[in-house]
Amino acid sequence: MIKAAKIGFVMLFTVLIATGCWNLEEPDQCAFVMGTGMDLNKDGKYMLSTLIAIPAGIGVEEGNTTQKSFRVLTSTGKNNTDAAQKLQAQLSRSLFIGHREIVLIGEKMAEHGIADLVDEFFRNPQSEARSKIFVVKGTQAKDVFEINSMFDPYITSTLYDEQATLGLRNFYFAAFMYDALGQGTQPLLPALTMNRRKHYVYSGFAILDKDNDLKLAAYLNPEESFYTNWMKRRVNNYFMTSSVSGFEGTFSVKLRALNRRIQTSVQGNRVKVDILLSGAGVLVENNTNLDPSTESHLLLIQKSMNESSQKTIEQLVDKAQKQIKLDFFGFGEIVHHQHPAQWKSLRTNWNVIFPQIEVSVRVNLKCKDLGETNATIYR
Repeated sequence: MIKAAKIGFVMLFTVLIATGCWNLEEPDQCAFVMGTGMDLNKDGKYMLSTLIAIPAGIGVEEGNTTQKSFRVLTSTGKNNTDAAQKLQAQLSRSLFIGHREIVLIGEKMAEHGIADLVDEFFRNPQSEARSKIFVVKGTQAKDVFEINSMFDPYITSTLYDEQATLGLRNFYFAAFMYDALGQGTQPLLPALTMNRRKHYVYSGFAILDKDNDLKLAAYLNPEESFYTNWMKRRVNNYFMTSSVSGFEGTFSVKLRALNRRIQTSVQGNRVKVDILLSGAGVLVENNTNLDPSTESHLLLIQKSMNESSQKTIEQLVDKAQKQIKLDFFGFGEIVHHQHPAQWKSLRTNWNVIFPQIEVSVRVNLKCKDLGETNATIYR
């Protein structure tokens, strides 16, 4: 009898959670928030925007027009909760953020700092920690939500898949907070911008300063972002186009199996970082006179990739130390793990120590697959 009662309770609980929202409201009582945007308006007030799904509008035509599958609503407030309550006043259904896919931060909001706004994202039990987060460069977050997606009912679904399309590993809101609350690194966020056709374009990564209210510190272009994420083990593949000195034309390689090894040494306040980046790739285009099936030519191609990569990384490290002056590579985090005792004395002054550390870089890239042909077809 007791066993039967337990089974009955489990079945009842399963039915309850399967037939309604997680807050036990029916789906037709919920306004499903697919994206949240954080902006500062012209008056400098906090503005919350939401992309709300309209499932009934998917594929439905009214006359000669197609009913939109979403609505974008905005409101101002003192914080997220205050603004959300003002949004709620515009709706007959309860806002539900348990399915939220995307969080966007407008540039003005990022420059102001978001430290006072992230608490709700983790404190609220409805909040989805697997939401993906972007900084919107040069415009407001709400402008991105207004974009009509080419393939999906909502632009949020498109953005959710964008990181994988770019070869990046999934970067969730939870990972951002791990960096923001961790030791020896500064948080990075992918960045978007709007082109003249009012469509989004991936523009690299944004660096936020966790020691200054999570304010926007600088942007990295897509190439700089690739090398940074390679060093942080957050990239799966990348298309590299380069040339060989003394030969006309260019070649392109799809890099895969990207790895990194970083070793650190500490003597007092003197820190040394040795970086080895390695990977293999497929030659997908060759417009040079080189024949990669010839060993000497293949070695020239690989040497060109390694030298150009090493030069770019060295310039990036120099930029980080002399201009940005923030450790967004996470070298401090590695020192923390490899030298926990010494890190205790380095931690509080890491922002001062970082610009002085010695960094050496080696790159070992190889073409493991030469494609379906050898020399270029028309040369």
